[in-house]
Amino acid sequence: MHTLITAGPTREPLDAVRYLGNRSSGRMGVALAEAAVAMGRHTTLLLGPVPHAPAAHPLLEVVRFETTAQLQALLHQHLPGARLLLMAAAVADFIPEPLADGDAKCSRHEGPVGLTLHPAPDLLQTCAASASDEQTCIGFALEPADELLERAGAKLQRKGIDGIVANALCTMDAQTISGTLLLADGRTCTAPTDMAKADFATWLLNTLRTELGV
Repeated sequence: MHTLITAGPTREPLDAVRYLGNRSSGRMGVALAEAAVAMGRHTTLLLGPVPHAPAAHPLLEVVRFETTAQLQALLHQHLPGARLLLMAAAVADFIPEPLADGDAKCSRHEGPVGLTLHPAPDLLQTCAASASDEQTCIGFALEPADELLERAGAKLQRKGIDGIVANALCTMDAQTISGTLLLADGRTCTAPTDMAKADFATWLLNTLRTELGV
């Protein structure tokens, strides 16, 4: 069984030195990759621009990306060979129009500037639409705690995926996670609260194997 995992943020360039990004640490996806290979799964980790990576392992391939477009191309390349996709990356919602072309740098002396943002492609929804019946696609929903399950459930239906991990905004860049797995058939599996991300990764993979057979 081949497992494909995405982790970390995307960075969308504004000029030669600046970018639009987010605070994702990539810890959850790295923990998932480490847990997967520990279980004997052949795993590919598509990892964004974060300073850390999982320890080398003969069952693990790590491929780096930076932009949403690069991640999209890697998903197109690697998804056909995967049985399970765990989309833990924090992908941009918007792509900015660059403030300067090529290797140029926008100067503060040019005065106030405005950003034009275009909706980014929905990579997870695209993957789910192209997946075969034998493939399982799992997403992650980072939402406010008071609307967490409602928003995660809506995202699950909208993207047409097999399951989604609902976790509150405080999870970003944190060491622990309190997550709930929502499945497309309406079942809900709730992990113990405030788990270390490594422990949650093992819990999630075991739960997916029990509930979905992957």
